[in-house]
Amino acid sequence: FISVGIRPATDIVMDLGVERDSAGYIKVDKKQRTNVEGVFAAGDCCDNPLKQIVTACGDGAVAAASAYEFVKMMKG
Repeated sequence: FISVGIRPATDIVMDLGVERDSAGYIKVDKKQRTNVEGVFAAGDCCDNPLKQIVTACGDGAVAAASAYEFVKMMKG
């Protein structure tokens, strides 16, 4: 794959206190959770080294499932 270079557009989460790495990518765990409870991230804005559509789609599926579990837990 050829990379043309990208900069993550993550300024939207600055006020939430979401942790980013030195390049500006959002730090997530294996369930796509950020350090802020209830905030999930997926795709090219994350610190995943593979910037490909297939990995972004996979990250999105994991983030959606994690968000669903979070909401379900919050509802009791």
